[in-house]
Amino acid sequence: MSILLIIALLVGAVVAANIVQPFVKRIPEALILIVIGALFSILPIFHGFQINSEFFLFLIIAPIMFQEGQSHPYNTIRKHAKTIIQLSVVLALFTMVLVALVNANFPTKWPLALTIALAAIVVPTDAVAVKSMTNGLTMPKGLNQSLELESLFNDATGIVLLDLALSFFEKGSLSPVSGIFYFLFVSLGGLVVGALLSLLVVALRMYLNFHATSAKATTIPLNLLTPFVIYIVAEHLGTSGILAVVAAGLVHNWEHSKLQLIATESQIVTATIWQTTTTVLNGIVFVILGLALPAIFKTMTHFGWIGSLILIALAAAIYLAMFLGRFLWVTLQSDQNLTEFFGKKRTKNRRVRARLFGLSGVHGAVTLALAMSLPAKINGRPLPFLDEIQIVATLVILISLAVASVALPLLLKKETADFSPEDLDRVRKQMIDTAIIAVEQSSAKHAVKKALSQTLQTQKFTNGRRLAQADFTTAVLPLVNEVFDELNEYMDSDHIQQNFDENTIAIYSKIIQRGLINPATKRHPVMNLLRKLRRLQSEIKFHTKTRTFTHKQRARYQQEYLKTHPEQQQIIANFRDNRHAVWALNADTQSYADQLLAKHLAKQMIAGQETANIDQVRRILDRFFDLVSHDYQHVDVTVPAEAYIQAFGHEYRFVTTELEKKAISPALGDQLYHEINQAQTLQLMDLTATSD
Repeated sequence: MSILLIIALLVGAVVAANIVQPFVKRIPEALILIVIGALFSILPIFHGFQINSEFFLFLIIAPIMFQEGQSHPYNTIRKHAKTIIQLSVVLALFTMVLVALVNANFPTKWPLALTIALAAIVVPTDAVAVKSMTNGLTMPKGLNQSLELESLFNDATGIVLLDLALSFFEKGSLSPVSGIFYFLFVSLGGLVVGALLSLLVVALRMYLNFHATSAKATTIPLNLLTPFVIYIVAEHLGTSGILAVVAAGLVHNWEHSKLQLIATESQIVTATIWQTTTTVLNGIVFVILGLALPAIFKTMTHFGWIGSLILIALAAAIYLAMFLGRFLWVTLQSDQNLTEFFGKKRTKNRRVRARLFGLSGVHGAVTLALAMSLPAKINGRPLPFLDEIQIVATLVILISLAVASVALPLLLKKETADFSPEDLDRVRKQMIDTAIIAVEQSSAKHAVKKALSQTLQTQKFTNGRRLAQADFTTAVLPLVNEVFDELNEYMDSDHIQQNFDENTIAIYSKIIQRGLINPATKRHPVMNLLRKLRRLQSEIKFHTKTRTFTHKQRARYQQEYLKTHPEQQQIIANFRDNRHAVWALNADTQSYADQLLAKHLAKQMIAGQETANIDQVRRILDRFFDLVSHDYQHVDVTVPAEAYIQAFGHEYRFVTTELEKKAISPALGDQLYHEINQAQTLQLMDLTATSD
């Protein structure tokens, strides 16, 4: 139970950070998560909290890297293969040499192997953390891509180099030839194992998509298990499990491109699950870092002030060396392949991007995992300087996060969209209202039109924005009265006079008079409460007097009453005939009211007026018509799939027309197209689930 509670608290911390972050936008989410983790360390359940490093790599890092691989198209990786090697191997080795040189010149007296081990630990970068810091800022596109490509593979470089360093420390020596061979075997072997196993999994999933009875129930769990299985097999064979899951992610991206229009629902669900899962896992990493901070600071007290200051200075010097190394590497590179990412050499743009690239060398999940993975003992003896290495690695993470969170917002401009949120809301409302007008004017049944219009209205809540509410007195009530006058005129039309008798028309006209003439009074909660109390009082008095409390007692009383009052039978028969006639007239009037609302909606759109009052008037009218027809029970209406397709088609045409007229920007059009696609996919998925 304690494990489940710990998992729940870790996930809860990520949720809490997402709630807090909008209120402190200048503070990166990673730092908020670290603070929450530090606060959680006070809880008794986290006293002495430790996590096994192998499980950390297996349960957290492996799925994160698998998703990173899935998010990068195979063609992009193939196109930039040379650049990836430069960023994730050459730059990583260059940075590691600089860190080792800095460490060697500090009075730490660490063995060379452990110096290399620390350098390997701090080599991996965290592009996800950088994204959270640059949210809302204009990070150059090419630079962003370089950070993602670097982070995708330099994790494995750090892991392999750490293994080499520990092996060097254990054996006391390591030949360059065997080291290079080991590096190639572990890295290339991991890529090959991951690719081959993933191809088998992809082939199995493709077969299940075409032949399984319930493809979703098998392919989705299979996809979720893939990184864990491949990681275990690759590690068992002595190759890099991290590189294996990255390769598997790339192969699965290829599968997605081949099955874009097959098993669409499975792919959408799987993508959503992976995005959500990896977001939570990335957050948990920083919560765990926060949990570890009190213990690390407590350990630092054992080294005294001088020892602690030396470790802090070493961490700062390592970070500065890595920044300068990244800056110089980008500045001095003359390879034409890097121009796309960093701009032309010896230009201001190259220098600016070099500085941003250096600051974006933020460290996070993998660095923490590698620091935690250091063995407590080697050759049966405690690993020397273990605490110091873990402290320095943690301080490097914190320094890189703190510096980037301050410097990047100062160097980057705020992101300016091609359209404002107000423009998006305005055009979105026009788009939805256009579709609703087309729905109201269609020949579909009222119940279908009503359900479809209500569904379209929910699109106005996109991105959590509340639907504007019209003022009842100034916007809704005048329109209700106008519709009331138009319905009265409709009662005098030739269509009504020819199809309904005078008695039915007179009865229904009185109903309209009472039901719509003063909706403000009928809507008032106090008036409604008093009306219900009077009705309840009358019913209690009647049932007490006649002693009719059950259904059988009421039926028996009615039969006896009709026997003693035969004249009432004709009255009841006439009433039933009139009721059915009134219901027929009510249905006819309801259809006409739909046309009226469509007309008023179009009129307000042309005038550029707010249309929120139309939806409120529609609700008032629907309630009125339901009361007249005694339709008190909610009946689920199934809207045909073709009705949804037609409605969304009207929205597509609206956006296309506005783009052709250049009334909206292409970026705004793309956003609306994206929202329509999402809404259409969701509705069709719901219809499929209902039909199943």
